[in-house]
Amino acid sequence: MSTVRRRDAAATRGKILDAAEELFAERGYHGVSIREIVALAGVDLALVHYYFGPKDALFREVIERRGAGHAADHMAALDKLRAESDGPPGVAALIRAFCAPMFEKMGRGPEWRNYMHLLAHRALARQSEVFLAPYEKTFEPMTRAFIAAFREALPEADEKNLFHAVYFMHGAIVYALAETGAIERLSDGKMDSSDFDTLLDRFVPFFTAGFMALAKAPR
Repeated sequence: MSTVRRRDAAATRGKILDAAEELFAERGYHGVSIREIVALAGVDLALVHYYFGPKDALFREVIERRGAGHAADHMAALDKLRAESDGPPGVAALIRAFCAPMFEKMGRGPEWRNYMHLLAHRALARQSEVFLAPYEKTFEPMTRAFIAAFREALPEADEKNLFHAVYFMHGAIVYALAETGAIERLSDGKMDSSDFDTLLDRFVPFFTAGFMALAKAPR
């Protein structure tokens, strides 16, 4: 294949992935058809099947396209925290290191914002294979590394209580990334849920207190 053809193929693949990412982020996997994706991308229907195969394979590639770099950002934050800490990092620092890569990407522009919305949609879906397989491959090792770090920070905590804390924190992150706009209505505009710098500064002490409380809870 010539350099020009390779460049054209890469550009076409990129258009399809961008369109799929935007629509999956807005409506979820089941709310989007391949025809809608190709219409937004401005390409022929046959090209989706040629480059990606069926819809679930396209979805997997959308997840994986930015996923490796996103997971690497989390691991870099954890590694940096470990390198700077004397002993196991504390709970507050771990929560910040886990959340900051996600919250920071919400301000990078529409591409990353779409991707974070997509991850929020995926997390809220039932854990069928189409959703679970790409996520397990891309993000589960990083998530398990953070859970292990929380165990080191709270060795006295019951394991089930620790998983409850992680579960509650993850649910709050997903809701924040979804940007539903509900809190703007409920607060009569006093809160801006798109201000992720402020959200992070409130998020860390709130969930630090939750982790510490559950660490002391009965087994």
